[in-house]
Amino acid sequence: MPSALKTVPHSSHWGAFTAIVRDGRVIQARPIAGDPDPSPMLAAIPGMVHGPARVNRPMVREGWLKHRDRNRGADRFVEVGWDEALDLVAGELQRVKADHGNEAIFAGSYGWSSAGRFHHAKSQLGRFMNTFGGYTTQKYNYSYAAALALLPHVCGTAQPSEGPI
Repeated sequence: MPSALKTVPHSSHWGAFTAIVRDGRVIQARPIAGDPDPSPMLAAIPGMVHGPARVNRPMVREGWLKHRDRNRGADRFVEVGWDEALDLVAGELQRVKADHGNEAIFAGSYGWSSAGRFHHAKSQLGRFMNTFGGYTTQKYNYSYAAALALLPHVCGTAQPSEGPI
């Protein structure tokens, strides 16, 4: 006999919804009542949460765990616990800072982020790295930065990137 359904109010980039959960698995995402134009993307939430491509736990290259100085990227990923993953990241940040200084740490992210600035991946990464003593970042996005670097050599000025005169 199937277990009882549980409803969990939630929200996402695509709107507020009620997650319908059975046995710990989201089986449906229903738009909240009264949403005049719910996004069809809500229907994809169960697949995003439980899809086979989703990484459910921290993963580390097996060779890097055994030999930190070689075999980078040449082998499979293995699961590690959250405590171990956090210790590994903290240890690497401390090592790079001690050996090369904060300027050797690039804290950039092109990753997806929410519509709100608090949940913006790059902003959070920068805030975190500032508590660690600083980092190297980027100016502009990769497309605009490329235009600023290339246009002076092609057009003699970067002015075309600034729009119409």
